[in-house]
Amino acid sequence: MERTRSMLLGLGIVLGFASIGFLCWLLFLCAVYAAPLFVAAMVCTMLYDHAMMSGAHAILAGIAAGIMVLAFGQAILASSRDPALRTLVSLLLALPTALAGFGMTLGFSGMGDMGTIPAYLFATFGALCVGGAAWTRLCAIQPV
Repeated sequence: MERTRSMLLGLGIVLGFASIGFLCWLLFLCAVYAAPLFVAAMVCTMLYDHAMMSGAHAILAGIAAGIMVLAFGQAILASSRDPALRTLVSLLLALPTALAGFGMTLGFSGMGDMGTIPAYLFATFGALCVGGAAWTRLCAIQPV
């Protein structure tokens, strides 16, 4: 009985760390798409809240807006050789990613018994890591 309980406790700890690692990997993988998703959600919410479109039409318009932001951002990064423009577009696409990293890391720190100041310091470090990873991936797009 005691052996089974300790094995299940160990399995729970291992699976907990694996799930947090998977969520962090997923956050880093999808980090580049935070800005288009943010734009899509804002356009959809604005169109629906102001009664400009029905629900399905607002969702489709939001998806189209998000796709346009992603396509234009990647097109500018792939075609421009101006370093100032490339840096500006990369930062505009990476800022929502840093905010998403802040929120995700703050949520992770809320799962433990961490004080407010260490939680916000940990979340700031997470925002810098996730935003920096997205910015690095965006800067890696070479102009043709």
